[in-house]
Amino acid sequence: MDNEKFQDLMLEHFGKVLNKLDGVESRIGSVESRIGGVESRIGSVESCLGSIESRLGNVESELLEVKQSQLSMEIKFGEKLDALYFDWRDTQKQLNEEMKTEIKNLGTKVEALQIESTRYDQEIKDLTEAKFYLVKAPKE
Repeated sequence: MDNEKFQDLMLEHFGKVLNKLDGVESRIGSVESRIGGVESRIGSVESCLGSIESRLGNVESELLEVKQSQLSMEIKFGEKLDALYFDWRDTQKQLNEEMKTEIKNLGTKVEALQIESTRYDQEIKDLTEAKFYLVKAPKE
């Protein structure tokens, strides 16, 4: 093979290699472009995740407030229920004591009336006997 043919062959091969390198370069540019798109999408996803984390933080904060409010309401309700119950018990005890006192007073009054009734019964009996003696007394 002579020198000229060799140079032509080498030029042809270099041309093919350069064409292939251009194709590879083009493909690398396409891959880089795609990687840029993926990076952009990842940035968008990260932004969305940040927004979601922020919202989740707000929800957690509001849930904590609701729990604290519920606990506060339960405590206040318990205190009010206790106050009502103990007030009712005190009122019931006071009413029971008043009723016991009234029953004792009524018992005392009944006893006094029984004594008085017994005395009146005795007076009636005595008067009846006195009348009987007066009616049956010998006439003169």
